[in-house]
Amino acid sequence: MAIIDLDQGRRPSHNGFTDNSELATQDAKDILIVNEVERWNPFGDGGISVIHVSVGVSSPESLSRLESTLKTLSPPTGNSEPSPKGVLPLGVPDEQEVVQLRAQLLVEISKQVVQVPRHEVGLLLFIPSKPGHLVRSDILEIRLTDLADAALKSAASALFISSNAVLDPAALGREFENRLSFPIIQPGQRPRKTLALVGSVRKPLVGLGFFRAARALNIGIVQLDRPNHWTSTPEYASWVEAQLPIDRTPDDGLASRIVDAIKGYNKPVEGLVSFFEPLQVGTARAAKELGLPAPPASAFEIATDKQRTSAFQGNAAYRVSSLKEALETVEQHPQLSYPLIVKPCSGRGSEGVFRLDNEADLVQAFDSIDFSRHGAEVVIEPFCDGPEVDANLVLSDGELLFFETSDDLPKDADAASKQDGDLQTFIELANVMPSALPHDEVEILKNSLHQSLVRLGFRTGFYHLQARVQRSRAKYVTNLDGITDLASNDLIEATVEPSAWLLEINARPPGLQESWASRSTYGIDFWGSSAALRPGRPERHGTSPFASV
Repeated sequence: MAIIDLDQGRRPSHNGFTDNSELATQDAKDILIVNEVERWNPFGDGGISVIHVSVGVSSPESLSRLESTLKTLSPPTGNSEPSPKGVLPLGVPDEQEVVQLRAQLLVEISKQVVQVPRHEVGLLLFIPSKPGHLVRSDILEIRLTDLADAALKSAASALFISSNAVLDPAALGREFENRLSFPIIQPGQRPRKTLALVGSVRKPLVGLGFFRAARALNIGIVQLDRPNHWTSTPEYASWVEAQLPIDRTPDDGLASRIVDAIKGYNKPVEGLVSFFEPLQVGTARAAKELGLPAPPASAFEIATDKQRTSAFQGNAAYRVSSLKEALETVEQHPQLSYPLIVKPCSGRGSEGVFRLDNEADLVQAFDSIDFSRHGAEVVIEPFCDGPEVDANLVLSDGELLFFETSDDLPKDADAASKQDGDLQTFIELANVMPSALPHDEVEILKNSLHQSLVRLGFRTGFYHLQARVQRSRAKYVTNLDGITDLASNDLIEATVEPSAWLLEINARPPGLQESWASRSTYGIDFWGSSAALRPGRPERHGTSPFASV
């Protein structure tokens, strides 16, 4: 038997409690009785123990006292204000915030005890078994998302057990080993680091994942962006340590403007990064001048240029800037036999990407590309008709820490260049995770794409790549019910070796769908990996997927 230990200390006045909350929470603490039911310590050096406890009251008098205490703790009617939508979740808590969190957990336990018929609740408590700090403050929230038993409800560093739940200790133990089998507790205190971010997303909702991760990793963000960016408004100012307005035009002077802004900041900055492709070359050059860790600018110069990316892989990719030059290039190079692909060298979002089945398609494509938006240069190259995939890779000093791939369903232009006289596009339609390609083809993709990144000079960071499998033993087939999925490709001989056909490299995480799906499936936060691997010495512990992966 044990009594919940709530450290004493003054909480911030804005926590919603009345002034006598300290005395009231002390009363609640003394009323509750805790019994240990079971204990797990399956994580080895992970540093976390899990304890199953029951919490209740010993008598009707204690229950009456608890109900009175809860009334004291409740905020006055009509006086509670909703949290501003610009407020991020709690990051690495200080001493006062730890006390507040413990008080909030105690209040939630007390409410549960009062509400359930037996006036007793079960909890799973996660207790550090050695000194140190969590790899990130919300790691339990991430790793325990969608835990198999729906009867478990998260609260602080505890899980409430439904009153009608029947727990299988062996199954729970296996689940904990799967999700938490890596060093969750790291030695010492987590140092505060500062990461300078050049350019940000247009909307706060899209950027929430990155800013939330930075907060949980105790990384302060210095934002370099246009004046009056949304992070400079009062509503979201707390998301960043400082807002440094700059001219972010992606020209030859960008690196110098970044360097001047950071030097003028006059505070330590341990890392510099941009997740917006047009700004990455200038950002890398600035990092080199400032002596900050970053991939070489030469790697970004290739990765952000579709023609140079394809030529780097050894493909017959030619840069042209006019229709006349395109027609002459196709005529002069036998490797460029239809079907072909034409796309802007610096395009994004699959805009202006067309399949060409003949010369008439090439003429029509040049009329369709928005050169004012994507620049005057395009690349012409052979069309690879194998299944397309998205691949996500996490690297630390050249070592591949994590890889996953998912299938992109066929685009309109995969079937034919035109429909009713209009050119078809390669705009993404749907993405299916994980990939259903044969295992050996997934391994080919993993090894080939990893080596491509390292050869370019990308050794540390998060990378989102798009590729196809040339001569794949799988192809897309639509059945009689109208469902399209991968099936065996009987046209490919068993002796023909498939190979990876790299389409593009993005030194950033993918979109929201993939990022959040992979977080739930593998326990890895892509934006957290991007932040943790950037400033100073890279941290790799948060990039370990579930043990079952």
